[in-house]
Amino acid sequence: MIVKRNRPKKAAGVRAIIRRNRPTVGNAPRKIVRRGGGGGGVIGGGPPRGPRFGKPAFLSWRPSRGLIAMVSVASVLGLFAYGGFWVWNSPIFKISDVQVAGNNRIATPTVVEATGLIGESMFEADLAEVQRAIYSLPLVYNVSIERDWPNTIRIVIDEREVWGTWEQDGVEYTIDREGVVLGTGPGPANGPVIRSSEEGSRLTGDRVDYQAVDAAAEIYEKLPRYLGATVAEVAFTRGQGVTVTTTSNQVALLGDSSSITYKLEVWAALATEAQQRRINYTTIDLRYGNRPVLN
Repeated sequence: MIVKRNRPKKAAGVRAIIRRNRPTVGNAPRKIVRRGGGGGGVIGGGPPRGPRFGKPAFLSWRPSRGLIAMVSVASVLGLFAYGGFWVWNSPIFKISDVQVAGNNRIATPTVVEATGLIGESMFEADLAEVQRAIYSLPLVYNVSIERDWPNTIRIVIDEREVWGTWEQDGVEYTIDREGVVLGTGPGPANGPVIRSSEEGSRLTGDRVDYQAVDAAAEIYEKLPRYLGATVAEVAFTRGQGVTVTTTSNQVALLGDSSSITYKLEVWAALATEAQQRRINYTTIDLRYGNRPVLN
């Protein structure tokens, strides 16, 4: 016989599940609580809890290793870039000292002013352009430049050396072996002397006729060897060339500076023949190579 009882429905809630595989301690069974659903509490465990909120998604985000590495590299590059910018513009690397050595006749301030380096950056200084500027100084023969970090430039100069004398329009000018005028006044003792028929004055840094200088250099060196004679004077006439006079008052017309050695050899041969044949002469014209003329 089944009796239907009008009992009220049981309230929905968490059902207790009792594990049967081991004995329970006391009379309180272990309970499993359902977290989802209508917010019921644990049966027999006190009042029900309020709603629980999880962490926001952005709080649980973690960067990948690749992203960390990329950010690290970018930071290092940024530091290097900033450091390079600071070094490039730092006053520590502004040129504050230009040291000049090897100059005896050129004033140091003249060289420093020609460089225009004071206050420039050590990194941006164009030393090739500075070298060209120094070469424009008349007395400079050679120059070398180097950086001495952090703020110094060293310049070593080789000055042109006095080689001989160029006489023009009654004024004596000292010249070097390349014919560059170095100043006024007589040259070194026993040095070559070239008397020019040209008019006008010369300035320091001017160049005289290079053929006359080359011819005079060979004549002073080789004439004693080939003829046993001493040079009294080398003269230069525009349009006619070089004339040499010995201490025995013999005059040779040599023309330009080409084939000086050959011309001196011809002169020596003719001098020997003239001596053997007792021929006296005061002038020999060697301007036409193998067709010398005695007067």
